[in-house]
Amino acid sequence: MYFLIFIGVLVLVAVAIVLVLKGRSTSGKDMPDIKNRNEAKILKDATRKLEKDPDNIAALTQLSEIFYTNGVFDKAVQYYRSLVRIAPVHSEIDEAKVALRAGICLCKAQEWGEALKYLLQSSLKDGSNFDVNYHLGLVYSNLKDYAKAVPCLKKALIVNPASTQANMLVARCFYEQHHYKEALPYLKVVIAAEPNNKEAMFDYADVMVEEGHGEKSIKIFSHLRPDPTYGARSCIRSGVYHYNQGDKKTAIEDFTIGLKLPNTPQADMLELKYRLAICYFDTNRYKEGLALLSEVKQVNPQYKDIPTLISRYSELSQNSNLQIYLAGSVSDFIALCRRIATGWERGMNANFIDANAESAYTDITVEVPSRGGDGSEVKETWVFRFFRTTGATGEIYVREFHEMIQDQRVGRGICITAGTFTEGARKYSEGRPVDLIERDKLDVILKRIN
Repeated sequence: MYFLIFIGVLVLVAVAIVLVLKGRSTSGKDMPDIKNRNEAKILKDATRKLEKDPDNIAALTQLSEIFYTNGVFDKAVQYYRSLVRIAPVHSEIDEAKVALRAGICLCKAQEWGEALKYLLQSSLKDGSNFDVNYHLGLVYSNLKDYAKAVPCLKKALIVNPASTQANMLVARCFYEQHHYKEALPYLKVVIAAEPNNKEAMFDYADVMVEEGHGEKSIKIFSHLRPDPTYGARSCIRSGVYHYNQGDKKTAIEDFTIGLKLPNTPQADMLELKYRLAICYFDTNRYKEGLALLSEVKQVNPQYKDIPTLISRYSELSQNSNLQIYLAGSVSDFIALCRRIATGWERGMNANFIDANAESAYTDITVEVPSRGGDGSEVKETWVFRFFRTTGATGEIYVREFHEMIQDQRVGRGICITAGTFTEGARKYSEGRPVDLIERDKLDVILKRIN
């Protein structure tokens, strides 16, 4: 009996100890991990003083400093706000410092609007302070007000020209404004001080591309490929450069390497697949391109112009004539145009006369036999003008075509486009011997002659 009572007492004591420890842990969960016993005592005493006097300057100062130096910025800012509030009536408070600290804490929390208020207040008291100007630049840059960010950062660099943070940030501000040349010297300072700074290296290479020094940047992008943060993005930039240079083969290699990298962020993965698909379409590899776009669509159905591309290239993959019209070689395109022109109407037996390929269009001239009023054979010249563009063809092209057929006394002129004609072009053709054929009718024609 006594033994059971003894065991019960032990259990109750154990439970009580656990509850006490748990209570202590819970009550202190929002406190910083203070290892210094003196600081812990100050924290405890200051908290008690504030319970009696919420505006106790000494307590507010001690608590704000302890929380700030221990990185508990969400707690520190509460006390700095109070110090800023009472500073105008207490000259012993360093208003510039407490307002700056409040602004920095809010920057850590990315509360840019409120941070700006406190930083501006601090700058009124100490406008040459490095931290004030740097954090003002940081706030303005995150608010995308780069015109205000740059002057602040330059003021910070007057105090500390070697600051990699300030140099990096001002370079980023120039980059976002497309002032690439201005960004270069700041990036050079960062790279000189920190040769392994991957962010600076990536931005430097990106700026070099924009400044027309792509070959130099490619070496940097290649060096960054193994990097988990900048590897995929480097493959994207390298691929875009090669694509714009017309080197589709190397661009495909760049994007393919990027897709094989481990742990690629989803946004980069989508862009790599999208851009590789475009390369495949440009090289007539429609099925591979469509497969990639289908993968992107599963993640984001409205990514860029994917719905339009899938619709367009699905049709292309099933219509060899449309492939030739839009993306075939010049010789294959002209041969297709000849087939369209000579077979325009069933049984008309037109004869091919001439082909003239220009940069904007291709003309095919045919001779069409017919019967005159007296039953004799009459031959009439027709000219077909083919536009490969999928956009809108304007009035100026139709007007120029009409003037040409008038000068050459052509019996009939037919303009054909893979896109559309503008409203002005359509109105101009009314009442004139010029027929306009848009994409929907072209599709029917291409299927008919297939």
